[in-house]
Amino acid sequence: MIWILFGGLTALAMLGLLMPLLRPAPAGSARSAYDMAVYRDQLDEISRDIERGLLSPDQAEAARTEIKRRMLTAAEGGAAAIAAETERTGGWPSWLIALGLPLLAFGGYALLGSPNLPDQPYSERAAEIAEIRSQVAMIETTVKRLEEKVKANPSDGKNWAMLARSQRAIGRTEAAKDSYRKAIPLLPEAIEPRIELAGLLIEEGQGPVPEAVDLLRQVLAHEPDQPDALYFVAQAELAAGRRDQAKAMLSRLAGLLPAGSSDRVEVEKQLDRLK
Repeated sequence: MIWILFGGLTALAMLGLLMPLLRPAPAGSARSAYDMAVYRDQLDEISRDIERGLLSPDQAEAARTEIKRRMLTAAEGGAAAIAAETERTGGWPSWLIALGLPLLAFGGYALLGSPNLPDQPYSERAAEIAEIRSQVAMIETTVKRLEEKVKANPSDGKNWAMLARSQRAIGRTEAAKDSYRKAIPLLPEAIEPRIELAGLLIEEGQGPVPEAVDLLRQVLAHEPDQPDALYFVAQAELAAGRRDQAKAMLSRLAGLLPAGSSDRVEVEKQLDRLK
């Protein structure tokens, strides 16, 4: 009975792994760069809080240390994401991955596994759990502080955008979308909040929904070579039957992507189908 349960869990896990392989991967996201911008804003905010007497020097130093640690983590994560997008070849058939990974996992476990090994005691994980809780608490504190600021000055688009980003970090997606929608009209030339909100909407709708497409058109008006915007707006044009506009955008996107990269190969295949 237990092995049937394990088999079912393995099938569910493999489905989650294979879904990205069964659809074209869009151009890489600028999320890491946006994270760094938010963290820099938070460092500036700490300096202003010290001047207003809201933080003691010790509290400020602790907050700066934590933010700098997160900046380092974000920078490393962004580099890893870029490397993954660049190196991914997509040449392995999905059925081979689906068959090979479970066999490899069970084979490795048969040789090296220890099913009778006791669980790791809670006390040994207490420090890690405390660190996670501390990080979440810090973000929640930032959210509360930003909520007070936008309440006092609702015309500050930058604070609305920072609030949206912080809300998204702790899983408050609906609140984040509302905050982005307040920030965007106040920041007519800022592309980051538009890309971030469009990304949330696309993830929820599993594709370019009208509001996301409108946001990405605004991005292209300020930055015509933004890869994510080019890709998703081209898909929307194609869905609407405007093949010439879609081809023009995809051709522009192909010229921006590294030669031989999996993203460029996929875009070129789509262009060939349009011909």
